[in-house]
Amino acid sequence: MKGISMFIVAALASAAGFFIHVVAAESVHLWVAGQMEGRQVIPSWDVRQIAMITSIEYGIAITVIYMLIREKLYKLGKIGAAFVLSAILLSLQGALIRQPLMDWAIGNPFYVSLVQNGFKWLVWLVMALVIVLGVEYFSSKQIDNGQP
Repeated sequence: MKGISMFIVAALASAAGFFIHVVAAESVHLWVAGQMEGRQVIPSWDVRQIAMITSIEYGIAITVIYMLIREKLYKLGKIGAAFVLSAILLSLQGALIRQPLMDWAIGNPFYVSLVQNGFKWLVWLVMALVIVLGVEYFSSKQIDNGQP
């Protein structure tokens, strides 16, 4: 019964989020286009530097998530924990199954969808590996020093 109840909650949350997504996709895009009419946006290194500096947000969030679920994930071993953590992170963005399937459904060849999304998967897998290995390394050092 608990599984069915949790599925219902997940379905309701997904429906609510999808509704907002559709409304935003249909109206916000047009509003932004109107606001940006006559303006030119030029990529610059300044934006890349801001992106690089603020990417710490991801690292902190992933570390917090891992610390909250570490006890359960660590039973899978470091590599298993990293794979599950990256799958959770990808799923939160709809990037594990949803986006690759949608890319294929709109006509991208399978191999194109695989390459497009494979690099997204790689980013999150590498980040999850670094988080898991780093947290476990520093946790073992604290234990070796007699700290909890």
